[in-house]
Amino acid sequence: MKYPKTITASILAVLCLSGCKSVPSYSSDYSTAKNNITGVTLTDAQALEIGTRFTTTFNTLGTPEFVNKASSLYADQLFINDTLSQFSSRQNLVEHFKGMNKRVSNVTVKLLSATHHQDSAYIHWHMAYDFKMFGTSKKMASYGISEIKINANKQIIFQQDFWDPANGLYRSLPYVGGGYSWILPFKKSP
Repeated sequence: MKYPKTITASILAVLCLSGCKSVPSYSSDYSTAKNNITGVTLTDAQALEIGTRFTTTFNTLGTPEFVNKASSLYADQLFINDTLSQFSSRQNLVEHFKGMNKRVSNVTVKLLSATHHQDSAYIHWHMAYDFKMFGTSKKMASYGISEIKINANKQIIFQQDFWDPANGLYRSLPYVGGGYSWILPFKKSP
């Protein structure tokens, strides 16, 4: 009887301490990077090419060739914020990709549209995948838009992903999803 009380007390302590932690907003980092990183001025054809290369590369996520393909997609120094993580070097980004690659399989990324404004391509995509966590695999899907700037070598130097991690990930996670849905329920009117 003592063991469940200890677990309950530990969980409550962790929740209380994590509630005190403040995570800074990425908005100022995004604004600074967007204003300070200049890419190649784009055409419609170049925006479509960026979107095709981007989605083709991420279609290999979860396979042995993904890390090499993704590594060649990005420049050494960059700004990337995928809504869950932020990176400024390809080396750290590739380490992140190695971890992602172990947790996902059966990835399908569809390019829905590609447009641009000056040096920013806006890539609208749909991603579906199987995500492994706690020994369980769950099918997940999400829509998103990636704002991308490239250098003269066609490597990504700036990427800001806009997608809904609550719907595309958190609510679907085994064990975590129920708690997340209880704290922040999704409301849908008839």
